[in-house]
Amino acid sequence: MKRLFFVILITTLLSSCGGKAVLVDETREFDHAVWQRFSPENFEINVSNPDDYYSIDFEVVVDSALMRNDQLPLTVNLYSPDGERRMFYAYINLKEHGRWKGETFKNRTKEGLRVMRQNIRPFFTFNKKGTYRMEVGQATSQYDLEGLLSFRLDIERTEVNYKALDD
Repeated sequence: MKRLFFVILITTLLSSCGGKAVLVDETREFDHAVWQRFSPENFEINVSNPDDYYSIDFEVVVDSALMRNDQLPLTVNLYSPDGERRMFYAYINLKEHGRWKGETFKNRTKEGLRVMRQNIRPFFTFNKKGTYRMEVGQATSQYDLEGLLSFRLDIERTEVNYKALDD
């Protein structure tokens, strides 16, 4: 009985002290590799500990034959449980010095696909507990943005390493 209690205690301590808590890890695919300008993607985020820091990453899969942009501008609206709205812009750099960034993505039906992941907010905090809604929209001048196969939102709990920030 003491061993069982000890195992439960250790498991509880380890899970509450430092394991990564994933709030959201969702991917949205676009029909015909087109993201329309006024069709934002909505994500639900359940926050139980607003005192933690979270890292927000965006990931896209791009068809390099169809994509004409070097950068993907995005608008992000975050709605809190009580209706407060926080808005910011984010950018995913698709090319660097004229060359595609990211890694080649192998697909049986297409060639030239690239996966690009970019950290948008390294130490983000939420104001309170509850269910938030994040609305992410493409903010290019084109109504239809061709060449974007998918968009992924990944929000995980993170630790601030102050020593690394000083280096």
